[in-house]
Amino acid sequence: MVERIGASFEDVSVVENYIYRPPYPSKLYDKLLCISPHHNCLLDLGCGPGKISRPLSQHFKDVVAIDPSQAMIDLAHTMEDGRAANIEWIVGLAEDYEGSGNSFDLIVAAASIHWMEHNRLFPRLKSFASATHKIAIVSGDTPFRPAWTADWKLFLAKWVPLATGEEFDHDRKQEVRSEYQSYLNVESTEFFISEPITQSVSDFIRCQHSRDTFAPSRLGDQLQRFDAELREILKPHADELMLEFSIGSEVVWGTIK
Repeated sequence: MVERIGASFEDVSVVENYIYRPPYPSKLYDKLLCISPHHNCLLDLGCGPGKISRPLSQHFKDVVAIDPSQAMIDLAHTMEDGRAANIEWIVGLAEDYEGSGNSFDLIVAAASIHWMEHNRLFPRLKSFASATHKIAIVSGDTPFRPAWTADWKLFLAKWVPLATGEEFDHDRKQEVRSEYQSYLNVESTEFFISEPITQSVSDFIRCQHSRDTFAPSRLGDQLQRFDAELREILKPHADELMLEFSIGSEVVWGTIK
């Protein structure tokens, strides 16, 4: 049986490390609120632990948050606003969502669109979207041009093949964009950089294990070597083992064709 892509996010070890992922830049959330024509209903696709749905639940009347991983939604319940009365958490694939009577003003897919079958997803979403809806695709929750960029690229070129059996593809993001944008009337794109944040070297490494590529189950007996090599790269850039960096995130928005 072929494992469903993205199934690693049901792995307890991946979910436990998800808390070390930094939030998106604050201005990104402001932009999502700004582009939404109304603040009645929000649909969050591939919501994970609710990095989008939990903060925005304070601004929308109703929020529907969908993710295939029960473990991710269980984690969301333990976090701020995770049990907000206006959030409906649904375990399932975005492509299978049958609606709940809502007409959505804003549909968001944050760091998740690449896991979805676009030919199934977008026709279905169109039937749930309001006439004036906006859909926003969010990407990027990683350090923006950190001091260790050059070493990081070399590290990825080595470890992505070791972990996945595939070459590291620098252009994959652009390929995914061309796939989903064929279903959209794209209106604009904006890039956001967060204020500097601090994170310990150890927590930064744990964060990498919240990603499918470097899930502990993928790395297996190479896990300790992965951690040791990454720690050696980061230590020269850390002040008392604390890193400082900004997060770079992009939003592409428009309407569904």
